Amino acid sequence: MYIDRYCATESLSSLVKQHVPGATLLQQNDQQLVYSLPFKDMDRFSGLFSALDTHSSLGVISYGVSMTTLEDVFLNLEVEAEIDQADYSVFTQQSLEEEMDSKSFDEMEQSLLMLSETKASLVSTMSLWKQQVYTVAKFHFQTLKRESKSVRSVLLLLLIFFAVQIFMFLVHRSFKSAVVPIKLVPDLYFLKPGDKPHKYKTSLLLQNSTDSDISDLITFFTNQNIMVTMFNDSDYVSAAPHSAALNVMHSEKDYVFTVVFNSTMVYALPVLMNIISNYYLYQLNVTESIQVWNTPFFQEITDIVFKIELYFQATLLGIIVTAMPPYFAMENAENHKIKAYTQLKLSGLLPSAYWVGQAIVDIPFFFILLILMLGSLFAFHYGLYFYPVKFLSVVFCLIGYVPSVILFTYITSFTFKKILNTKEVWSFIYSVTALACIAITEISFFIGHTVTAVLHYTFCIVIPVYPLLGCLICFIKISWKNIRKNEETYDPWDRLLVAVISPYLQCVLWIFLLRYYEKKYGGRSIRKDPFFRTLSTKPKNRKFPEPPNNEGEDEDVKAERLKVRELMSCQCCEEKPAIMVSNLHKEYDNKKDFLTRRVKKVATKHISFCVKKGEILGLLGPNGAGKSTVINILVGDIEPTSGQVFLGDHSLDPAEEDDSVKCMGYCPQINPLWPDITLQEHFEIYGAVKGMSPSDIKEVTNRITNALDLKEHLQKTIKKLPAGIKRKLCFALSMLGNPQITLLDEPSTGMDPKAKQHMWRAIRTAFKNKKRAAILTTHYMEEAEAVCDRVAIMIAGQLRCIGTVQHLKSKFGKGYFLEIKLKDWIENLEIDRLQREIQYIFPNASRQESFSSILAFKIPKEDVQSLSQSFSKLEEAKHTFAIEEYSFSQATLEQVFVELTKEQEEEDNSCGTLNSTLWWERTQEDRVVF
Repeated sequence: MYIDRYCATESLSSLVKQHVPGATLLQQNDQQLVYSLPFKDMDRFSGLFSALDTHSSLGVISYGVSMTTLEDVFLNLEVEAEIDQADYSVFTQQSLEEEMDSKSFDEMEQSLLMLSETKASLVSTMSLWKQQVYTVAKFHFQTLKRESKSVRSVLLLLLIFFAVQIFMFLVHRSFKSAVVPIKLVPDLYFLKPGDKPHKYKTSLLLQNSTDSDISDLITFFTNQNIMVTMFNDSDYVSAAPHSAALNVMHSEKDYVFTVVFNSTMVYALPVLMNIISNYYLYQLNVTESIQVWNTPFFQEITDIVFKIELYFQATLLGIIVTAMPPYFAMENAENHKIKAYTQLKLSGLLPSAYWVGQAIVDIPFFFILLILMLGSLFAFHYGLYFYPVKFLSVVFCLIGYVPSVILFTYITSFTFKKILNTKEVWSFIYSVTALACIAITEISFFIGHTVTAVLHYTFCIVIPVYPLLGCLICFIKISWKNIRKNEETYDPWDRLLVAVISPYLQCVLWIFLLRYYEKKYGGRSIRKDPFFRTLSTKPKNRKFPEPPNNEGEDEDVKAERLKVRELMSCQCCEEKPAIMVSNLHKEYDNKKDFLTRRVKKVATKHISFCVKKGEILGLLGPNGAGKSTVINILVGDIEPTSGQVFLGDHSLDPAEEDDSVKCMGYCPQINPLWPDITLQEHFEIYGAVKGMSPSDIKEVTNRITNALDLKEHLQKTIKKLPAGIKRKLCFALSMLGNPQITLLDEPSTGMDPKAKQHMWRAIRTAFKNKKRAAILTTHYMEEAEAVCDRVAIMIAGQLRCIGTVQHLKSKFGKGYFLEIKLKDWIENLEIDRLQREIQYIFPNASRQESFSSILAFKIPKEDVQSLSQSFSKLEEAKHTFAIEEYSFSQATLEQVFVELTKEQEEEDNSCGTLNSTLWWERTQEDRVVF
């Protein structure tokens, strides 16, 4: 029933129950009443409708009748099946649990009424800021810990660097272990008796200077397998090439040896010394002999090889280090993509608390990674000489470099709209940039040191990922022990100073840029930020043009526009609406092709409407009608081209951060849920952001889970939940903290009929509080009828109509539908008589496609002057002819919607067909809703 403000609700309800005792009141608001009438009492409908027509003083503007949908029938059958199943499983342990889980609607309503009274705790701004910082940091840490892809990427990069370090270390060790000791035996340089001449072996030259026989000595050499050649000339050079020679002289009883050897034979002297030593042992009748080995010293890496290796590893460190931050410091991009950041800001999140909470985790994590990598680099290269002062300069550069790169990564995360794989792409860009800077700087050495210095200064100032790498290379060059200290054209000390200072200057710049991008792309803040608000810019000069005159505009839409204009100009109104939208207009620039003009696409055309406190406004329309644009403007994701939006008592302007509205509820079409966070943790995060204490969060979570049957899913991560549970969670999060304004974008998408009914009942119950208002967008006409107080239909960016469901059906519905179920034994002649009778009652009725025992008629609205007379005549026909039952209903909201959407040129037939119903299968529990 569509009623006026003076409607006597109690008297009207008494009149309805007087004629139909089984009637129940389903829905009530300032403009509409919905009653459910038992189908078995259809014979009483004509008397009720006649009484409504007679008692015009009750305030009923119009009324209509519609039949139970097939979805309602399915839900009733499902409930009966659950009851039967409980009966059959009464002896199982599971029956008790199912009984506990299947709570009645009344119990859920009581839980939701208690939920609607919960509010966010009233805490000071700084206390709330600290609580939000802690919450964001804790959530960010949990996400990093559970998100395996990002952690694996960072660990893989770290392991690559360590693997290279270990590989180079093992190469050095293997090079040292490859040096084998050499046994110094005569066979190295001397021929054996009977051997043929050899290129690298000769006989041993022996000169007798004793003037006596030395046959014993010659015999010893022969026994040692040494070929001996006697030499009587004092000029040893003339006997070359030979490995060595011995001049034997006599001193008392012993021989005295003078050794002459070829210096190119490295071990010739020790070999000869060993031969002589063994001769003395032979003279002492000792059977053992002395054996000599030579173990060479370990060969150190040459200076040039050391430099090349260090350069390579320092470059590798720079490439890998710069590739890491995007994998763990770009969570902002993911939050924007799933609209979680919008949800958090509408919940009252302060932007500065969000970024500080992220930095509390990201900066220490990046510090740890850098310290591990730099520590391993210095540990594996002990050849560096550490100047204490210059080593401290590297430390100071590191302290400034880490926050600089993290802040810059936060800024680049705002490219999520243009770059799909934001983390991977920016990781690649960072690495390539670092490699290019190093290559250009080192190649410029061939041009001149001045060019190198200029490039180094430029990169340190302009490229945020370069300073640490430049500082590290300068430190390495300074630390070489053989550095040229007197060269005036190249001074790495000055280059080191620039690399140390530039990150700190960049940090200041990045903070201002982060604030700018947050203001431009982050959306509107519900609360005043204690830190960012001092950086606010002046509000934009918005255009508020008058809408063009549209002669074909619906009178209800025009009245709504005038009402909004009056409310905006009124300064002493008793109570302003919770939401006011005035002349909202949004245009997009389409991409222009070659030789074509840029054409502007209009998303919304001067829309005006208001939502009173305690009211739910349904926003309907086909795809492309502009519903999403309106919602995105309301939540602050996009800015309108012109027009104004008022939430509470203040204008929705990104430059104005007024906390008159403490938080807004928002249930977007895309679930703004983190896949690796549990359901309970979502309640804790959003409750803390809204300023609720831990005890309140625990209590509210318990109420919600009991009301919406979520208790068994509390410890499950979101990626393991079904679609229906996710939508319930989104709705529950939007209602936390008792928000004054709630935006519900297709809240029951993906739910089965039973879950939808639960959701609709939850929404109606939650908004019994007259201080709250909501806008609901949906494609389900049943949802709009069940939940919304008023409905607005958008077509091609324009507001086509607005009003209660009954008002729209009465105004835009083109007729009624009559379906008659005949008895099985009826003859064709009787059917012809019945059809003539229907044509007599409704002269312009047209017969629709029918079955053997079913007759369907479409009746124009002009043929139904009075519902009471129509039902009275149909009752007479039922008793006269063999009619088992019939259904007579007004055009549904879906049929009205389909007719209106034909006006939209971009309509893509996504609205679906009319619901078919089988009225003859009703039971005594079926009801008629009007």
